[in-house]
This record gives sequence, C-alpha cells and structure tokens, in this order.
Amino acid sequence: MKIGIIAEDDSDVAVLREISLKLLLPHTNVGFRHCVGRGGGAIRKKCCAYAVNLVDRGCPYIIAMHDLDQHDENELRALLQEALNTSAAKVTVVLLPRHEIESWLLYDAQAIADAFKQKELVPLPANPETVQDPKEHLGDLIWKQYRKQYLHTAHNQQIAKRIRVEALNRAGSFGPHPPFIDRVKADLEADKPKSRGRR
Repeated sequence: MKIGIIAEDDSDVAVLREISLKLLLPHTNVGFRHCVGRGGGAIRKKCCAYAVNLVDRGCPYIIAMHDLDQHDENELRALLQEALNTSAAKVTVVLLPRHEIESWLLYDAQAIADAFKQKELVPLPANPETVQDPKEHLGDLIWKQYRKQYLHTAHNQQIAKRIRVEALNRAGSFGPHPPFIDRVKADLEADKPKSRGRR
C-alpha cells in the first residue's frame, strides 16, 4: 500500500511523510510516492495530473498540500479537491497550512531541541499559525537560542521525526490529516488475512 503526496517542495514532502508514519503506527508497511510542484502555482494547475500520475504509480491514497497564504480557503480547498476527485484515488485529503508547513513545527519546542541536540527550549509563539513567515521565524528562534544555522531542507524532517502528534493537534490546518490516515488504517486492517481458529 502506498500514499501519494503532492506538495510545493521536497521538505514539505519529508515533513508530511514523517508525520504520516507517526499516525500510521502500528502499521509500518506503507510506502510513499510524491509529486513536487516547486511552488503553489504548479500545484493549482497540475494537481489533477499529479493525482493521476500517483494513482498510476500505485497510490490509492493522496495528500495534496498547498500553503494558504492570501488565498481564499474555501475556494482553494474546492479547487484542489475537485482536481483530486477526477483521479481514481480511493481516499484524498487537502491540507492548507496557513502560511507554511513550518508553522506546524513551531508547535513542539521539545522536538526542535531534540533535532538540534539541545536541552534548552526555544520560546514558541502562542499561535504559530498566525506567524506570517514561519520558516524565517523558526530560523531566528534557533539562531538566537542555539547559535545554530537552520536549513529547512535538512532540519524540517528531523524536527518532524520528533514532533508529538498531540502538539500538532493544536494546529487547525492539521485537523483533516488524522481522519485521512484513519481511513488508510481502516483499509490496512480490513486487508489483514483473517486468522483461522484451531481445529
């Protein structure tokens, strides 16, 4: 079984993969494929083609992620969902971080500290989804607290590996993801061979 990910860049894919793996536990026999748009414009224009491509590559479950930024949430969600619906995907979800997926990482100071092998915790914003540039904000926090350079291409995955799902649940834009994974897990359970009783 495979999950397809449509996202703006490779670091977004890495974060979604790590978080999805946490949610999928105890199931570990799930693979991932992805299509990267290198920006939101390509996601909006090519979401349908990406979804079809992923289904053809054996992904009946598809995540489409796009930074909300200044877009109307209902319109953007409807646009992407309609594109996903034209594919033969079994279950799909649209995820719209308010500005960037780094806002999700700003919900868990312990995960950030662990990723940088530090004991002290960075001071987090009260509501990370209101931060206009979460990537820059995260980099500033790490530099001020640890005097270490933050690279989203290297560190986002490391933070995501350590992030606690209960912390992420505070992010409104994360909300649709767990129910999507629950659907995947239900199918995994249904596909398990039925054990036969002893004769």
